Amino acid sequence: MTSKTLFFKLLWEDIKRKLWAAALLSLSLFFALPVAMAMILPSYRPNQQVTLEQVLLRRTNNVSAMLDFGSNYPFIMMIFFISALVMGISTFAYLHNKKQVDFYHSLPVKRNLWFAVHISTGILIPAGIYLAAAAVSLVVAGVNGVRLSAVFPDAVHGFLCHMLYYCLIYITVVLAVIMTGTKLAAILGTAVFFIYFPTVSGLIEAFYSTFFETYYYGQPSIWKAAVMKLSPIYELMAAVSDGVTTGHVAATVGAVLLLGLLSFFLYQKRPSEAAGKTMAFSWSMGTIKVLLVIVSGMMGSLFFYSIRDTLAWMIFGVIVGVVISHCVIEVIYHSDLKKLFCHEKTMAACMAASLFIALSFYFDFFRYDEYVPSESQVAYSSIDFGTDGWVSYNGGYYDSSEESQDVLTRSRITNTEAVFGLAREGIRQLGKAASSDYEQWSNVTLCYTMKSGRKVYRRYYMYLDPVMDLADEIYLDSDYKRALYPGLDLDLSEVVNNMVYRDITTEDVFSLSEDTEKKRAVAEAYRQEYFELSMTTRETECVIGELLMISDKDDQKIRNRVKEEGGPTVHYRNNYWYDGYFYPIYPSFTKTIEALADCGIQVGEPLAPENFKELQLVFEGSFEDETAGSEYETDEYEKSTSYEQEPYIITYTEPEKIREIMKAFSPRNCTKNNMILFSGYDVYLAPKELKISSGSNWDRYEDKAFIRGFLIKNKVPDFVEKDFRELAAQRKNKQ
Repeated sequence: MTSKTLFFKLLWEDIKRKLWAAALLSLSLFFALPVAMAMILPSYRPNQQVTLEQVLLRRTNNVSAMLDFGSNYPFIMMIFFISALVMGISTFAYLHNKKQVDFYHSLPVKRNLWFAVHISTGILIPAGIYLAAAAVSLVVAGVNGVRLSAVFPDAVHGFLCHMLYYCLIYITVVLAVIMTGTKLAAILGTAVFFIYFPTVSGLIEAFYSTFFETYYYGQPSIWKAAVMKLSPIYELMAAVSDGVTTGHVAATVGAVLLLGLLSFFLYQKRPSEAAGKTMAFSWSMGTIKVLLVIVSGMMGSLFFYSIRDTLAWMIFGVIVGVVISHCVIEVIYHSDLKKLFCHEKTMAACMAASLFIALSFYFDFFRYDEYVPSESQVAYSSIDFGTDGWVSYNGGYYDSSEESQDVLTRSRITNTEAVFGLAREGIRQLGKAASSDYEQWSNVTLCYTMKSGRKVYRRYYMYLDPVMDLADEIYLDSDYKRALYPGLDLDLSEVVNNMVYRDITTEDVFSLSEDTEKKRAVAEAYRQEYFELSMTTRETECVIGELLMISDKDDQKIRNRVKEEGGPTVHYRNNYWYDGYFYPIYPSFTKTIEALADCGIQVGEPLAPENFKELQLVFEGSFEDETAGSEYETDEYEKSTSYEQEPYIITYTEPEKIREIMKAFSPRNCTKNNMILFSGYDVYLAPKELKISSGSNWDRYEDKAFIRGFLIKNKVPDFVEKDFRELAAQRKNKQ
């Protein structure tokens, strides 16, 4: 009983000493909540366009947003964050003053009781003030017609979450104060606890992405999964962005308890003479210094390498980062400029460690880019050729509550020989990638799922043609295509129920025949022909139309989303949310095209040759080297495609020639097939009649309209090549 009485007596005395902090917090919270609410809510008034019910709903939503936890009203979060910093430093500030430490420790009170008192006041003061501010806010809300039962759960949720993350920030600051001996050191220590681990995580990711060509940023790693989350700032931001989930709460509560126990242990062990020193514990000085200096050396190397990407500048960056950081830390530790270069052996060791890490990335000591696992280690593989980023999963948008739906998690490839062949070719082409429309370069991402359950990712920016046979083996696998294109795996009744046709040129959407059997025939033919489609075929065929392949569930999700955005509900399938569910139709899909004709749809009708009065071809390359572009490794290719000279232009008006050229034509906006190869010839089609819909992809210049596209490589008519070579010869003779 005496112990309890003493605790509450000391608690009350400590609260009185912190009345200044309580006053500032009260002022901030009352202006941010009840005062702001009293100013905002009456501004919503009914009028001829807005009913009283709508006004009350808007007031209710505003009250919920202000009292709840999240980014809708971040001022409360900011106030609590600043309060945690101020309260954490001021609560244990006496530890930095020798006279106050001697006074407190001379009293007949155990250290554990002092710790409990100081920690409790730092939590009870903001909790009590926030409860009072929230209560007054509810009164203001009730006076303005807000039903309190509707906002009370949000108020409770907001209070609990704000206090939970306040405690996390607060206990982190307390730990920094206990481990240091001056206020400046405490502030710097707090900053280290907040940003050190995210900095390390981001730095390692930056090294991987800078020096390893095969690094895939989307891969899970310990740096993102664990190290990044050791920062209380990260946990707070994650809770705001993802929502306060059970996992976030459990992790935060565990972190608060762990940091609290550590703070209590160090408080018990802290020597009284530590006041006034930079660090309270001698054992922590070397450890913290080494961790900071090594990271500084790595940051210096990356900074100077980003300016001048040479080995010499990277080494120079390591030296600068290590020397400057080591000297600054020594001066802070000893508060003496004469100690600038003391502990030179430690500095040399840190420099060696930083150099080793930086050079291991630069020279790839561990052969990261050349890694291919043995077949016996791999359970199955997954691959993304990077050619179908248009495909949508999960209602057209990402839902964090559901499992990721990308192709790397959906597909399972047992043909490891083909996958390894692609990987080895990707390794062979490292450093040879070129940016060109003339050749097919792809970002191929591989994921090996090892028998141990570990996943290994690699990404190769590679030219696919040397291994197109292996790519076709994988792409033609029906299970892989179902994983890549979920529309092919739907029940036919759902497909038929939702299927519409979209023109590739005008983007107009057309309904099919009401005959269910005819639409079913379209769906069956399309599915069969898409399963037979190879990547080799995609290189020479443009998309001429699109079919909507969507489930009832995803269709309803998008309908709801369109309503939320206030979009039209009549022609809602024109909405961009449906883009990832419109599947491409290729010219080789003859059965699908015939089945669509039975449903009253003429596929590719706007691109019929008879619709155009003239066709203009533009070539901006050179005809001096007939083999230009055949080898991606040679420098001659870049020379042959110089755009400094005046382009060659020929206009065709003969219907027969237009018809022949159109066989090689592809619209410029062929987004559903980015594998198609560009020949170098740009095309401008002038229509006989001007028919442009509101959603058209046609280009317009002054009073002229035209469709822009290009000719597909290896399909250019011979007479076109002959005409342009003659034009080039005439120009050369004139020169």
